[in-house]
Parts: sequence; structure tokens; C-alpha cells
Amino acid sequence: MIPISDINPANNIPIISRFFILFSSLIFILFQPKNKIDLINYFYKFAAIPCEVMNNLPLAANQFYSNNCNLNPDIFIFPEKQILFSIFISIFLHANFLHILGNLWSFWIFGNNVEDKLGKIRFILFLIISGFISVVAHSLLNPININPIVGSSGIVSALMGAYLYLFPNAKLLVLVPFGVFFPTTIKAKFFMIFWLLSQFLIAIQSNNISWESHISGFIFGYFLLRILSFKKT
Repeated sequence: MIPISDINPANNIPIISRFFILFSSLIFILFQPKNKIDLINYFYKFAAIPCEVMNNLPLAANQFYSNNCNLNPDIFIFPEKQILFSIFISIFLHANFLHILGNLWSFWIFGNNVEDKLGKIRFILFLIISGFISVVAHSLLNPININPIVGSSGIVSALMGAYLYLFPNAKLLVLVPFGVFFPTTIKAKFFMIFWLLSQFLIAIQSNNISWESHISGFIFGYFLLRILSFKKT
């Protein structure tokens, strides 16, 4: 089930959402290498890596080549790397065109309405904290993993959690795969149930999708808005 849009117009111009989408797009187009090998090196240089986050140290050559975070580091591959900064850089990096398209499209669907409710300053803080939490949660659950974490899906998941709390009955236009894709409308709360179930299916499969970031972001977004007791629609 793929979300296409929501039938829930915002009252104000979503400036922060537009800036986030534009900035992420510029990073992808202008700065990320297009060659696969160069892109992998770029991710190791700039993106958050669970092993680095948990040890607060850059990845070492012996850890990388043996795929073993538990080794005492010898020569750091990127000794100048700032681990805390890499957590936030990861949010704006994407593996390929479909990756960034899916994330930013979903960001727009759910982000403009959440921004409308929170206001610009609180929305910026929401994005910063949810991005940090989603990356750290993935690292906590995968402390010895040396694969870079890239993508804004943790933030998007937090927006979905917030959206569920604020607009549980808002209508979403979605594409449903049933032999062929066909469009239909569904209430946000039912779509979120389907989405959550899909994350548990991802969790039991072997793949590179960070369900940990998704679930942690979603929980943060939902309960933060619930704790703050924003008025639901």
C-alpha cells in the first residue's frame, strides 16, 4: 500500500517542509557521488555508523576489513570524522533515486500538516530530535554493525506517528497492489496499522531496511504529540 496524497489541506504555507525537501534533493544531486564505489566511500566518510556511534570513535581499518567492531582500533579510516555531526548528516543522505523519492514524497504528505500544527520552531525541533532518536535507536539495537545509516525514513516515520495522533480519521489516497495497482482512499489510522505490520515483517527478513529507525521514530512522533496534548482533528 503506497501513499499518494492526503485529503487534508494545510492552513499555512509549509516553509520548513519545503526547505527540508529542497535541501535533501540538493545534497543528493550536487554532492553525492554517482559512482557506486565512490558513493559507498562517501557514506563511510559522512554517515552515521552504529559501531562509531556506540564507541564514539571513527571506524578503524582492521574493524572494516574484518567486519568486526569489537577489535581494538588500529588506523582510523577517516580520523577527522565527527560522530555526533554524522548522525545528523545521515538524515540527508540517500542510497538511490527511489530511496529519496519515497522518503521525500512521504515527508510531504505527512509533514505539511504536522508543521501546520506545531508551528515552525517546534517543527524544526521535532525534526532534529526525531532524526537523532531514530539513528541512535538503530545503533543501540545494532551496536557492532559497521554499515552506514542513510535516509530520512526515521523522520518520516516520526511524522507518521504524529499524523496518526493529530489526524487519525484523515483520508489518504493510496495505491493498493492487487495484481495491478489501483487507487483507493483509507483513513490514516487504518493505513498506519498496515504500515506497522509491514515493519514487523521487515524485521524478520534479512535486508538493509532499518525497521529499528522506523519503529522508534513512529513511537516518538506519536507519544510526543500525545504528551504535549495537541488538539486532534
